[in-house]
Amino acid sequence: MKKISLKIIAVMLVVCMVFPFVPMWAIAGDTDAYDENAKSVTFKLEIVSETPDSVVVSLALTEGQTLCFDASFEADSSLRCDEIDFSKSLKDFAEENPNGVLLANNATGKLSFANTKEISAPTAIAEITYSKVSAKGISISDISANVEACYSFDESLRDVEANVTVVNGLPQTHTHVESDSWVETEPATCQHGGVKVMYCLTCGEICKTMDTAQTDHTKETVRVEPSCEQDGYVAEICTSCKQEFSRTVLPKTGHKNTVDQHKDATCTENGYDRVFCNDCQKVISENVILAEGHKTVVDEKPATCTEDGYYKETCTVCQQVIKDEVLKASGHNVVVDEKPATCTEDGYRKETCSVCKEVLLDIVIPATNHKNTEVQHKDATCTEDGYDRVVCKDCNEIISETVISASGHKIVTEDKAATCTENGYHKEHCSVCNEVLADDVIEATGHQHKRTETQAATCTESGYIKEYCTDCDTLIKETVLEAKGHKFVKDVKQATCTEDGYIRHQCSVCKIYSEAEITIKASGHAWGKWKVIKEPTYRSVGIRRTSCTVCGSYIDEEIPMIVVPVEKIVIVPEEDFTIYCKKTDRLQANVFPEEAAYTAEIVWKSSNPKVVEVSEDGTIVAKTRGTATITASTKDGSVTATRKVTVEYSMLQWIIIYLLFGWIWYL
Repeated sequence: MKKISLKIIAVMLVVCMVFPFVPMWAIAGDTDAYDENAKSVTFKLEIVSETPDSVVVSLALTEGQTLCFDASFEADSSLRCDEIDFSKSLKDFAEENPNGVLLANNATGKLSFANTKEISAPTAIAEITYSKVSAKGISISDISANVEACYSFDESLRDVEANVTVVNGLPQTHTHVESDSWVETEPATCQHGGVKVMYCLTCGEICKTMDTAQTDHTKETVRVEPSCEQDGYVAEICTSCKQEFSRTVLPKTGHKNTVDQHKDATCTENGYDRVFCNDCQKVISENVILAEGHKTVVDEKPATCTEDGYYKETCTVCQQVIKDEVLKASGHNVVVDEKPATCTEDGYRKETCSVCKEVLLDIVIPATNHKNTEVQHKDATCTEDGYDRVVCKDCNEIISETVISASGHKIVTEDKAATCTENGYHKEHCSVCNEVLADDVIEATGHQHKRTETQAATCTESGYIKEYCTDCDTLIKETVLEAKGHKFVKDVKQATCTEDGYIRHQCSVCKIYSEAEITIKASGHAWGKWKVIKEPTYRSVGIRRTSCTVCGSYIDEEIPMIVVPVEKIVIVPEEDFTIYCKKTDRLQANVFPEEAAYTAEIVWKSSNPKVVEVSEDGTIVAKTRGTATITASTKDGSVTATRKVTVEYSMLQWIIIYLLFGWIWYL
């Protein structure tokens, strides 16, 4: 039997703290749900107790034995799971055999047990407490249980899933228990009878109903006094249903206590003459005196530039002020007349209102008396005097000045001798002001001494005879010797099968070629008939050859292999097989007859690439748990072979999956 590691159980307990629930199959191992020899176990669900607010049911193992189980409870929407309490015997068993776990989740109504030692019937498992939303008796349709269990390991070290039977021992219908105490739900009155009920001691629902007799009327006398315009009465009525048994009318009194009232009309309110009843506070008759309205008189004062005015309307009758407005002062409309002051004359600024003609401002601006001055200096030149002066910057008047006398020229002489072609000169200028004082020309001497240079003419370039001045190296005279031209000789090269020939001309003097050249095109190969050098077989290609009849060059060409049709494909391995997830393997496609293998093109295909993926060379990759059919066929699809591949998780992969994702089953 496979041993469950204490370390794995410790990890599961930690995971249970993090996640709401972890399935017990993650601890007990892989189960085989299709084992025909699986043992049978029986669980029973029964009611322990019931009140109007809650119900307690129990789950027990009544037949067989089990190594682990998961139980989930489904209850009506009117029931809520409050507590799952494992039995004392199961808790004691878990303490005596610590290699296991007990888990429960009130929120989902699920519990689990797993251990390395089996428990046997009869064993009480747990009591589950539900709170009721409504007072309703519990029956077999309200609570059910679903249990999955395993009992041992088979020869391949896998858990064997047991055949589980769950007996629901809840009653088909609820039987009430009478309390012998009546509760009045609808009191009897003088109009109708009443109702009283008896409740069930266990579920709190009504189990018996009884009608009560109608009561007699309760009579009393009611008196309503008459008014000026309405009759009164004395009546006998029922205090419960308000039914009237007798009535005596008390006649109305009429308006006996009246008074005349008068109010004068005002400018805005009507007046009246009326008759008023003091008993019922009602106006019996009335004559309206209409309001006459205001009789107004106007008092006003226009606004000026500086003072506010007003406009006022008053009623001469009631003295009420109808309208009282302030007319704001408009302010002066200022016109400015001004003249700026100069260095020697006063200026002024005058402001006058164009509306009321009031002079608002009239000031004199005094003359500045050359307050803004600057000192100016000019150096004396060779021919002009300079100065130092004080000038007013405002009016440009010269206030004071000192003259600096001219210094006269300082002469500098410059001479240049005449050459064969250029004149010379004699110059004089002032070194201070750079004025030119003298500028005399010395005539050129002309070429007096000469030499001669000669270069002979070639085929393409002219020659020359040149005469130079030995004093200034200037070219005085040049005679051109004309080029002689080329003397060409013919040069011929014959064309071959692959290379062009030519006809061209070369100069016998300078050895260059003329640009006019005639190309003789290559004639190309003259290919003969094809000859088979090597015959083709089903294993290799053949070769045939053709040769040029002129130069002997040749070309070889392949003859395709002999194609043998594929009659049968056999996939190796030859039986369907199982592979672990994420593993790879290589399938081999053998074709018959064997001669067809050299030319056959095999195409691989997977019926479910998400489970098993296959490449062009038959390599398969297990992607996820499931089944796929791998097909090997010829390119035209005329011959095919298939192999079924099943992908399963390894034991380590199952443990990892249950550790990480197994709790989702319980949400």
